[in-house]
Amino acid sequence: MTLQVVPHAIAGLGLGLALASAPGPVQAVLMAEAVRGGVARGFRAMAGANLTFGLLLVALALGLSVAPPSGPALRILKVAGGGLLVWLAIDGFRSRHEVPSATAEHRSLPPAVRGALAVLLNPGAWVFLGTAASSLLSGATDRGGSASAVLVAVALIVGLAIGDGAVVLLGGVGVRRAGSHVRSWVWGVLAGLLAGLGIWLVISGIFG
Repeated sequence: MTLQVVPHAIAGLGLGLALASAPGPVQAVLMAEAVRGGVARGFRAMAGANLTFGLLLVALALGLSVAPPSGPALRILKVAGGGLLVWLAIDGFRSRHEVPSATAEHRSLPPAVRGALAVLLNPGAWVFLGTAASSLLSGATDRGGSASAVLVAVALIVGLAIGDGAVVLLGGVGVRRAGSHVRSWVWGVLAGLLAGLGIWLVISGIFG
């Protein structure tokens, strides 16, 4: 590794922050989980999402080739991802007025699994991996080999974690401290947002 890779690492950090600050399915899921069950639940969902995305980035840095999804693969991904978001929205509406409990959580998908699936079934994540991330990590590899590319991937993950952590704190601390009425209202809005994103993805996947 050389100093030439430092600009790529800084770019990776900034790209991770930008990715986390862009509204999308993953951020909606993290916010919803934090509002639903507090900071701890939100961070568990974030751990699942960031770990999954981080492993994909490291694999990309080590030579895995990822092409942006297209054709039937993209359609299937959209329908599957949209279906997940709609299911999460329905689950959210159903449990909107319930007090979170260990028993209720045991019956549904754990927050970490929800976060991981929000990444794996997110078409935007795969497009990002096949375009911006591939270009950035390829440049780092050319200047310092795989070790440099992994360093840049880690910097990107750190930036992403900082941004996602802010989303979780906003939902788990800011919204929940506003009172049960505001929390219930925000939770309903987030569930509606998840449903809207999910339906749009399903329609886009079916009709192109």
